Amino acid sequence: MDRIPDSLPVLSRGRHRSPVRGACFLEYTSLLAGEPFSDAPGCVDAELAAVLRHANDVLSTADRPRLLPLLGRAIGLVAAGPGAARVRLEVARRFAAEVGSALSPEERRWAGTGAVDRLFWSLMLEPAPVSTSAAWVDRLVERLDLLHGCYQAALAVRVGAGPRG
Repeated sequence: MDRIPDSLPVLSRGRHRSPVRGACFLEYTSLLAGEPFSDAPGCVDAELAAVLRHANDVLSTADRPRLLPLLGRAIGLVAAGPGAARVRLEVARRFAAEVGSALSPEERRWAGTGAVDRLFWSLMLEPAPVSTSAAWVDRLVERLDLLHGCYQAALAVRVGAGPRG
């Protein structure tokens, strides 16, 4: 593991060279997981990491602290090995069902391929666009929490499935 910083980094936009200069959501996660400081920690699925990276960077400095309760939840949520595509497909299906919106043909294709990142951002406008930026931030944080839950559930099903996974 890289040297642990003397104090916790400030959650901020973009990639950072060291925690002294701040940390994006995933860099912070890498520290919490005991991994080298990186915005692509191995302990987080690549599709989930893409969503979290974008969420971190799209939020304003004032709104970014709303992500703090989610820190650490993504650790271990990794779809890996031969069953990775199946896990991501299950995540996408669960997420779309929870949002409760009829999927467009393109969104159905994304869900069918497990393209969680594309599906997540497309469904941010569903079931109807929000009218204020504060409402959009509320929706984003709520949907990120939901996405974490979908990953946890899909991975639990895979673990329960045994070697067929």
